[in-house]
Amino acid sequence: MSHLARQKSKEFLSLTKIAKSTGLSSFFLKHIALELKNKGLIESREGVIGGYRLKKSPGEISAAEILSAVSKEIVKTACYDGDCRLTSTKCICHSFWGRFNLKLASILNQVSLAEIAKI
Repeated sequence: MSHLARQKSKEFLSLTKIAKSTGLSSFFLKHIALELKNKGLIESREGVIGGYRLKKSPGEISAAEILSAVSKEIVKTACYDGDCRLTSTKCICHSFWGRFNLKLASILNQVSLAEIAKI
């Protein structure tokens, strides 16, 4: 996202080009791009001049939006997938980590992609 944010033009960037610039795997970027596209943060175009670009300006996208697009919770506990050994009334994961995630999300809502990309 920060790579797309630093893009001065509104051109679409291919995942191959982004992968080469960032050192990230194209396969990983393809998976992440699909999630970001489904949440309306980026848009895509197919073809020779296709690729991805931001759907909104970097100042309008929060860090919380980006994280929630690719992950349901910021901190995933052991009981996230239903593996909790305690009953829900005795489990501190839901109460403590649930509140923690809400507070952290509130803070991340105040951080824009423009700040992250330093533009």
